[in-house]
Amino acid sequence: MFKECLDVFSEMLKHEDNLILKSYVPADGSYVIVKKDGTVKNADIKIDKKTRDLNCTDDTLLSDICFYDYHSKLISMNKPMDSKKVIHSNNYLAFAVKKDSITTKLTEAIIDNYYDTLKNPLEKKYKKSKEASKIYQKFEEEHSVVNIELLEKCRSWIKQHIFSIDKLINIDLGKKEYLKIFFEVFEVGEEDNKKNRELFIQEDNRYIFPNIYNSNDYNVEVEGKIQGIPDNNLGMNAKKPFLSIKTRKNPASYLLNGDTALLQKQFFEYLMNFASNGKNNVYIDTVNNKIEAYGDKEEREKFAGIEAGYYLRIQKGKELEIQVQDNLVNYQDKLLLNFNYQDFFKMNIENYPEYTKDIGIHSKRTSVGRLINEIFFSKYLLTNYFTDASDISVKDSVLKRTIVMYRNVIFDWIYKGIDNNFEVTEKRFALDLIKNALINNYTLRAMTQLNLHWSFKDYFAEMKQQGGEKMAEVATEIRESIKERVMSKEKVKMPINDREYYYAVGQLAAYFISLSKAGKKSQSMINPVINISDDRVLKERLIQLYKKYNYAIDHYNVRFKNLFAMILGYKPDTQTDRQTKDEMILFGYMDSNSIYTKKEENN
Repeated sequence: MFKECLDVFSEMLKHEDNLILKSYVPADGSYVIVKKDGTVKNADIKIDKKTRDLNCTDDTLLSDICFYDYHSKLISMNKPMDSKKVIHSNNYLAFAVKKDSITTKLTEAIIDNYYDTLKNPLEKKYKKSKEASKIYQKFEEEHSVVNIELLEKCRSWIKQHIFSIDKLINIDLGKKEYLKIFFEVFEVGEEDNKKNRELFIQEDNRYIFPNIYNSNDYNVEVEGKIQGIPDNNLGMNAKKPFLSIKTRKNPASYLLNGDTALLQKQFFEYLMNFASNGKNNVYIDTVNNKIEAYGDKEEREKFAGIEAGYYLRIQKGKELEIQVQDNLVNYQDKLLLNFNYQDFFKMNIENYPEYTKDIGIHSKRTSVGRLINEIFFSKYLLTNYFTDASDISVKDSVLKRTIVMYRNVIFDWIYKGIDNNFEVTEKRFALDLIKNALINNYTLRAMTQLNLHWSFKDYFAEMKQQGGEKMAEVATEIRESIKERVMSKEKVKMPINDREYYYAVGQLAAYFISLSKAGKKSQSMINPVINISDDRVLKERLIQLYKKYNYAIDHYNVRFKNLFAMILGYKPDTQTDRQTKDEMILFGYMDSNSIYTKKEENN
């Protein structure tokens, strides 16, 4: 799988040299470019954490800053050129340090040690490792030795200005963000700028080549080429003996040559750019050799799907984290059948704009995923797909439990196109969340949740080409039938079927609760009605509520008498499933109440 991803990335590199840099995101901080004549240009960079927009105070410098920063960064903090780990750059043309470290940690001795190491890496850095020394010596033979004159000029400038840098540029040395200084040692000009960049690449490679492998202790030479353990997705050391294959002469699980290890490093950097921009969902198309990435809330207008490839869920941490990977076969973000999110309660749009804002057709999985996140999970699902259960900061225990239990199946349906068990899963969590919303007095939320649940019910039925009634038709027929019976002045008419009966139960329970004189009417009062499975006990409970509130019921209230009589006189089928029973009680409870309906509404 990983090799195929690298093959796609390699093909993309052939067509675009600037692939990594065009989406590169420098860290927050202040950036200084020192010209050959000693003059400086500077800019501050800040990432908007909400929009992920990169804000630079001087956009004319941004391209150079990204280039110099990318070609001077450490592979990891475990491989510094400064043994004290105060200076975070990798070559003498750059000097990166945290601002607050300038006044608390940085010393002239640390600066001198940094430049002395860069001046003679073979002696100061690699002499203890035969393998690293061999790689570095080969690099010097094929390229060049360090330019001591340029290095000393850079050292001199840093020692002269770094401790008073706030007098040279406007900078707050109390912040924990970066100060990064880059040196352009050639005169300004198109050709000279090219030379500056070429020198940066050379000095970057001087650092990368001996440090490209996780540990040079496992390097082997095969036909004159060195192979070793890559540093990005495998870390072998004394603290991880379980990664060693003891039965092999070389205990490493796999080895890569330098070119492949470098390609893998670039691939992880490319993915890190996506993660830094909040694009956590990566789709690798192995048919068309394309890689596309999207944020969770990002619209995917130009992305229909991929015929074959891989999905990666990535996250920016101390290093790039690949949280999920899966094979994709004919993944389509566009749904085969449009999803119709419907309003079954016929709410007044003008009075409830938030309730009705998403009503309508949704053609993409990610769009429906947004509905699931916002309506079912009150926006808590999206941020907690991969959060450890103990770290999920949701106070509602039912909501938290539901997230933990069902997030994987929901995620697979939205982002990978895996339909297995999603319909069953949705049925399981929907009613739990609807009941929970009512218990916590979020009636409007419960109504939108039932809307979404029944919209899913219609969607799955259409997908299976089952035909039959639509839930909108069912809801309308039940509402009108019960309303007609409640408002009738003739002999009491029984419900036509169990669905009407349980709807009527919900209507009656809502009416009783409306009569309560309590200062705060908690929706949890419906719990005894919803949670009763035996019909005899259910009727007994309704009679108890009648005895409790009958003082407030007018003797001539015909509508109440009709509703109560049809419930007491109807015997439901014992085979009716619990799901249908609960849904209809909830629908009747939350729907406009027939007893309070104005006469003209029924015309």
